[in-house]
Amino acid sequence: MIVKFWGVHGSLPQPGPKTLKYGGNTPCVEVCCGSTLLIFDAGSGIRELGKDLLTRFKNRGSIRGHIFLSHYHWDHIQGFPFFGPAFKAGNEFDLYGGYNDGCYLEEALRFQMSKPCFPISIDKLGAKMSFHNVEPGQTVEIDDALVRVAAIDHPGGCMGYRVDFQGKSVIYASDTEPADGIDTKLLELAHDVDVLIHDCMFSPEQYRGELDGISRKSWGHSTVEIPVRLAREANAKQLVLFHHGNEDAAIEEIERKAQQLFPNTIAAYEGLEIEL
Repeated sequence: MIVKFWGVHGSLPQPGPKTLKYGGNTPCVEVCCGSTLLIFDAGSGIRELGKDLLTRFKNRGSIRGHIFLSHYHWDHIQGFPFFGPAFKAGNEFDLYGGYNDGCYLEEALRFQMSKPCFPISIDKLGAKMSFHNVEPGQTVEIDDALVRVAAIDHPGGCMGYRVDFQGKSVIYASDTEPADGIDTKLLELAHDVDVLIHDCMFSPEQYRGELDGISRKSWGHSTVEIPVRLAREANAKQLVLFHHGNEDAAIEEIERKAQQLFPNTIAAYEGLEIEL
């Protein structure tokens, strides 16, 4: 299993000199289970992944992939209309998502790719698209990979995913703010996981509003204490902080604090690869 990060920032893309180390694209994570291609979220990072896939498969025939969306907030779907492989005939993609904030997956993507938001409708895409609604507690079997689904705490709803393949495992838990400091549903999902990818958008000072007078409580995102506690209680082997909401210097400080509490921690950056 190979996990690669194509977009790690939250809420909106943030390019520029102060995000060069970690990157400014919004969420997209590729998980390769042998020849099985899984993609988690379609933020602006999926554009670069698409370009890479077109190069990678140039002489290998069509691309077959599976895209899992955590929810339909803008930063998690905004890259899909710019995902190059979706425009190429012969490619096939299965898309999975839950019922979030009164909306199903296909409805959300169709709305995004319609006037006045976008000039090309989803029906004009060259690739074959199949849409699948998933429910908490469901397990999706794709070749030799198992993807388990859980509802996690975020305004409007959000799905967390666990991938198991040949004895290795990874959790994708973007956008979550558990009410009681730990999400018991996510804790159950994450038990003994090899890699825990978890929202860590704000510093504690930001979250409490001490820096600018703006409290981020109830916005649906975590501070460092939450993923660290989950990693400990779930007996995770590695913690990857994700969905950053800061510039590089602040992310470095958040990463340093996390490593003091859970040493095998890293802040995700664009291009990071983890092989299991």
